[in-house]
Amino acid sequence: MNTILLPVDLSSSTGLLYEKAISMAKAFASTVYLIHVVLPNEDTSSKDKKEMGREFADESQALNRLATGLRDEGIETHALLMEGVAAKVILEEAKRLDADLIILGSHGHGPLVGTLMGDVSQAVTRDTSCPVLIVPTRG
Repeated sequence: MNTILLPVDLSSSTGLLYEKAISMAKAFASTVYLIHVVLPNEDTSSKDKKEMGREFADESQALNRLATGLRDEGIETHALLMEGVAAKVILEEAKRLDADLIILGSHGHGPLVGTLMGDVSQAVTRDTSCPVLIVPTRG
């Protein structure tokens, strides 16, 4: 297992995914590609450009802190901040990188099979040929 794709939303559940990625990457001497996807800013009427720039800079810093932490653990790591629809971007990057594993959070909120995973996790799991590790992240 050479390449692990770790999509993160930078929420409080990111830490659980991060810890799982560290253990998997160390066990298999893998390279980790951290990916954070932001929605396209097509409608900017409710935000000014300065505010949008600050949000982008904050997300970039948070992603780079995660990457630095992985590198400090001796794991080759690349951080990707991308724009688009999360599931689509994750699937495209998994294919482009020829990922061996995608680690995703569940973000589920209910007892039924259809609600055990969030929309992104469901879409990625459904549409990829790459193995996916789902980490329960709901509290």
